[in-house]
Amino acid sequence: MRAKCSFPTGMILVFLLSVCARGAAPKSEATITSDELEIMDNGAKTFFRGHVILKQDPYLLHADQMVRTKATSIVEAEGNLDGTWISEKGEKIKAYGQKGRYTTTPQVTDLWEKAQLIRWENVSDTAPVHIVAEHFTAHHVEREFYAEGHVVITQAPKFLSRSAEANYDQKIQTIHLYGPDRVFVHVEDVKGSGDFTGDEGWATLAPKTARMTGHVQGHIIPSSAS
Repeated sequence: MRAKCSFPTGMILVFLLSVCARGAAPKSEATITSDELEIMDNGAKTFFRGHVILKQDPYLLHADQMVRTKATSIVEAEGNLDGTWISEKGEKIKAYGQKGRYTTTPQVTDLWEKAQLIRWENVSDTAPVHIVAEHFTAHHVEREFYAEGHVVITQAPKFLSRSAEANYDQKIQTIHLYGPDRVFVHVEDVKGSGDFTGDEGWATLAPKTARMTGHVQGHIIPSSAS
């Protein structure tokens, strides 16, 4: 028999994609189901083990284990993390990793170990944005998202970037690529393709623009059809 518990609305903030939800509020009470439930020291720690599912529309998170520490309100998830968020307009975000943590003060979510994010703009999007990094950190109140360690962002076949670090500011919809290593960017369209390196790079999502600074070097290959 699977254990099931309900939590107040704020508990859903543990979900590793909530920072990407553009401030959307959850629509229902959060519930957690698991194969096993263990409560230690009168609720000082609560363990959910085996096929853990945290659900609160429009969020869904799967994990092997989840632990909540009452004194700190920190929630830690571990093992095959698989999170999904779908907006009313059809935007979909998937998050994967092996370890995750949510803290309430400040409101920060971390995802690491084989971590990656995939974002589809809508149900008909056939070229999602895919981000891989060693560690993701989301600051909920500031609505800022950081990726650290061998960050690779792709939107095949149009865009590819490699950087040591990246920051996405949701308020101004701008991605900043930076770090101790040179930033690499590959772009491709009907007119051709280009490879560029620089000390830093920026890309805005609305309107879609891009620029690089710091000893920029590039190589452009025109399309044979142009």
